[in-house]
Amino acid sequence: MDISRIADIGSVNQTTLTKPAERATETKNSTLASEHTDKFIKSEAAFTPAYTKKSAQKQDSDNNLLQRENAEDKVEQAQEGEASVTRGELMTKGVSHIIRAMFVKQGEVISGQVPSVGAKMYAEELLSQLRQLYGSSAAEENSLEYWQPDETAARLLMFFDCVSVEGEDKGLLLERSFLGAFNETEQLFGGRGRLPLESYETKQLVLESYFNGAA
Repeated sequence: MDISRIADIGSVNQTTLTKPAERATETKNSTLASEHTDKFIKSEAAFTPAYTKKSAQKQDSDNNLLQRENAEDKVEQAQEGEASVTRGELMTKGVSHIIRAMFVKQGEVISGQVPSVGAKMYAEELLSQLRQLYGSSAAEENSLEYWQPDETAARLLMFFDCVSVEGEDKGLLLERSFLGAFNETEQLFGGRGRLPLESYETKQLVLESYFNGAA
């Protein structure tokens, strides 16, 4: 099961193009700068060159090389950190969506309330992808017995066991996803305390069974 595909985060890459006129100006400025480098300033008191063309070029070259290497190192570090954060965010988001789908469907079936048409359809689409895991049917998912706290908590724990995480603490990721998904479901149903009692019992069972009772 590819959890990360559920969360689709778009990225925008911007490319800055230099106009021909701007390139010509830059080339001209560069030529003038090289001509000025041929001249050096002498001290009126000692008549000693402040610097020579070759020494200035070497110093500028060394400085530019160091600056370029430092810049490249910073870019690589930033890219590695961004890639790591993105993978973690994708996994957390994907897991949260599936957990939220379960609570949305549980709240709908038990309370008879539909939080929104979009949330209902999205939840049913995700749950249809889990039916093979649970061996259930669409008809069963619309029954009160299917969404009782013990049964729902057991299915959530089974799903947790199927989640594979690389490079991050699985327990922390699941806890973050679980609590975030539950809070989002509450908001869909109108806010804190608006879900059916069975949903809060399910939450407590999962916390006690998997997260040592931490809220």
